[in-house]
Amino acid sequence: MAKINDDDINALREKANIVDVVSGYTALKKSGPHTFKGLCPFHSEKTPSFQLDVSKGLFFCFGCGEGGNLYQFVQKVENLPFPEAVEWLAKREGFLLRYEETRPGERAGSNLRARIIAANEAAAAFFHETLLDSPDAVEARNYLGGRGFRREVAERWKLGYAPGRDSLYKHLTSKGFTQEELMKADLVRKSERDRGMYDTFRQRIIFPTWNLQGDVVGFGARAMGDQQPKYLNSSETPVFSKSRLMYGLDRAKSAISRGVAVVVEGYTDVIALHEAGISEAVATNGVALGGSHFEMLKKFTQRVVLMLDSDSAGRGATERSFEIQHRVGVDILVAILPAGGDPADVVREDGPDGVRKAIDEAQPLLQFKLEEVLTKLPLDTPEARARAVREAARVLGSHPDPIARSEYVFMAAERIGVDVAGVERALSEVQTGGVADTNVGGTRTYEDRRLPGQVKVEREALRLLLASPQETRPWVEGMADDEFTSRPRREVFTAVRDALLADEPASQAVLVERLSPDAVSLLTELSVTEMGADEAGQERIDEVFTRLRVFRLERHIKIRRETLQQVNPVVDADRHDALFTELVGMEAERRDLLRRLQGAA
Repeated sequence: MAKINDDDINALREKANIVDVVSGYTALKKSGPHTFKGLCPFHSEKTPSFQLDVSKGLFFCFGCGEGGNLYQFVQKVENLPFPEAVEWLAKREGFLLRYEETRPGERAGSNLRARIIAANEAAAAFFHETLLDSPDAVEARNYLGGRGFRREVAERWKLGYAPGRDSLYKHLTSKGFTQEELMKADLVRKSERDRGMYDTFRQRIIFPTWNLQGDVVGFGARAMGDQQPKYLNSSETPVFSKSRLMYGLDRAKSAISRGVAVVVEGYTDVIALHEAGISEAVATNGVALGGSHFEMLKKFTQRVVLMLDSDSAGRGATERSFEIQHRVGVDILVAILPAGGDPADVVREDGPDGVRKAIDEAQPLLQFKLEEVLTKLPLDTPEARARAVREAARVLGSHPDPIARSEYVFMAAERIGVDVAGVERALSEVQTGGVADTNVGGTRTYEDRRLPGQVKVEREALRLLLASPQETRPWVEGMADDEFTSRPRREVFTAVRDALLADEPASQAVLVERLSPDAVSLLTELSVTEMGADEAGQERIDEVFTRLRVFRLERHIKIRRETLQQVNPVVDADRHDALFTELVGMEAERRDLLRRLQGAA
């Protein structure tokens, strides 16, 4: 897509009110002169660990480590790439963006995407009008009415009906769309028999699919009568990827960010639940539920409830989820539905309260799997119980968290009717590796870190540099990147130092756009942490940066000593003497710095 003008990116960031934007996703309370706190919109928590610093234009969560500026917040919460996050914010603020010229190939690709979306929007309007008013759609209207989807529901969800062979093709070409554009959008196809054009969707109820920005990017279509296949979906296009979209997520994302995502099987299930007030419901677009869908939902919540039909397809999705959940790092639960029923049936028979009850009583996926395995096994003899224990151990062995695993051991022992020790022994037999990391999914808990002294000093030096750049400048001018022992810390130091020494008026909200995700997390964590006046005083700055230099000298002294031991003073006397002289000088500098620290203390 065309490049957005840099000045506009900066101007929009300054114009937008970060508190107003973030408040749309979590309730904020003032915690300081220019800081706010709230529950993190990126993970489930009961105690607020999300902090916003208005003066710096930065946010950081001390629970999950997410941080950045306003654009990065929009990227994370709306699941958007950077350019689209800028456009999202500009649309919200009524800010007119300017674009810079791009290469012809890029312009063509961007224009094609725009034309496909425009064609989809026009097609959705055509299908919708046909459903509401055309005599051809009587059967479709009757079907939807029988499912409880009356006219007002069809209007809210822009449901449609695709009529005849090439009705849509004729309509859209009359609107100025080309045959190539419509084929690229998979709205029409070319007949192999007579090379004529025909509509992709014919005599079907149409369910438009929107992306997170509210653009129609594809369609699902249900057949009327015995037409096969029963459901047909748009093929992959430049704007539609089944594995990267979920039906209803554009409407559900806000509700999901406040609790759980409820995954159902079909379009009508999503609509039925939303109409009943269960606005967390989403579904896949005619493709098997997979890891990419859970990754998408993880942007909004850490907890997913599967409310799938009790048929083979539903069981298959549950089985795949069992293999995926720990790899992705989300909590997956299963809501039990009556045999042969689906979520829409539950809404009709038991109302919204029945659905809420099923969600509230959802079982953790491993518990569901365990029960599913044990239900098939007899437990009436010692031998049968022994076999059940081994089967249970195979299921439990897949869980990477030893603490959670131990709870399931008690659950399995009680269910089978044996001692806990027996299940524990069977579990130890089936485990093939060491104890897994309890930090499932890579979530960082900052409050539990035990940092070595050197790391604490490096972090403190960066915090002082961010809080008091001019006061720390005399130290920074003589510092090298290797003062810092990790890539994120070096990256933050280099970016801040270069901006400072170049007298570049770059705020921290601007700097984070130049950093890697790990460096962004570090910079925002250090930036939003309140610092007292005594902490930022010159005496404290001198002490921290002196300690930082001592640590660097100690690393270099160790390297020189190791190198010196490998150099033969007889064979290579000059090199040996040079290394020895360097070593003596470093040790003298180290002693001098340590004396300064002792004097300061």
